Amino acid sequence: MAQKSTIKEIARLAGVSIGTVDRAIHDRPEVSPDTKRRIDAIIQSLDYAPNIMARQLALNKPLAFRAVMPHHGQDSGYWALCRDGIQRAARDLAVYGVSIRIDEFDRHDAESYQKLLADLAADPGDGFAIAPVAPSILVPALKRLSRKVPYVFFDGSIEGAEPLCSVGQDAFSGGFLAARILDMASPDAGPLIAVVTHREDRHIRLRMEGFAAYCRGDASPAARRASLDRSPAGTPRRTAIVRECYDLEDPSIRGAFFERLFEEHPHASGILVTNASGHHAGKWLAERCLKEKHAVVCWDLVPSNVEALIAGEVDCILSQKPADQARYAMDRLFKAIVRNDRSGAEELVMPLEIYFRENLPAARPSDNPRSEEYDEREFA
Repeated sequence: MAQKSTIKEIARLAGVSIGTVDRAIHDRPEVSPDTKRRIDAIIQSLDYAPNIMARQLALNKPLAFRAVMPHHGQDSGYWALCRDGIQRAARDLAVYGVSIRIDEFDRHDAESYQKLLADLAADPGDGFAIAPVAPSILVPALKRLSRKVPYVFFDGSIEGAEPLCSVGQDAFSGGFLAARILDMASPDAGPLIAVVTHREDRHIRLRMEGFAAYCRGDASPAARRASLDRSPAGTPRRTAIVRECYDLEDPSIRGAFFERLFEEHPHASGILVTNASGHHAGKWLAERCLKEKHAVVCWDLVPSNVEALIAGEVDCILSQKPADQARYAMDRLFKAIVRNDRSGAEELVMPLEIYFRENLPAARPSDNPRSEEYDEREFA
């Protein structure tokens, strides 16, 4: 077991000094490649995590982290996937004396959010991970924190904050890509509609901007980054319509919203929902025998979206791997504490993954069943 192995034992098995083992573990010079490979092989066979355990002993106390997010049932269950990632991190890090407390709030109740943030300010633990929703509420709360309190973001980033790390997706490119897919999937050249929820959230706003950029004919973000096309805009590709719905999860609100939307735009041929609630749009269209006239694209492999994709009520889902986002955020927080490395903000960008019925995973115990376990040697 890792906690029973010692540097002295590794040195004995490798036939080298303890100092050589220490240099090899920390990638210091004066260790031959053959010796380094031999020591690494022994470390792997013993499942040894040297510096983490040593630093934990130096800290002389367990680490208590907090994770803050909207209620796991909100946004069509999107936050349940994030919670899965936090729970996975908690299991992986428990061996190092780390505990993670998950706190949830009602994202439609500002008072609930503010109350939880006040509690977080009073007791932030040794650090926390938080989904940066409603920045007008969150940023002032973060500014009231002691600068010594480390924190990380998952599910995007916001301006005016200084996290150790932000884990999210290139939301603008995601919106651009979603519009391209919708353009190809829609049955005719009618207008494309983007349904926006939680406009205040930065990643939602960027998705909307990416959608609009594609429709007006802008070059792709990748092409512009590669200096292949610096023109601000080209020939408009499609008519873009952007409409906001405060809460697609409420049946009465979404019913009235969709009735009005399609009365105003009867010739629309595609609809993009900028969060995990796309299945509601697809189901509404299917129940009125209108789905064949509209393509539907949305985000996130929540169960309802997967079912809608299989049923033909949704045409494409973009995944941002929310469980991995949350798990990676806790990983980075742990590394920062163990290494005492708080040198500045970092952004981890998740890939844009595209799912149709044909390439859905056969079994999905989490949003990424192939996620690897922590490699403890990364903390050396």
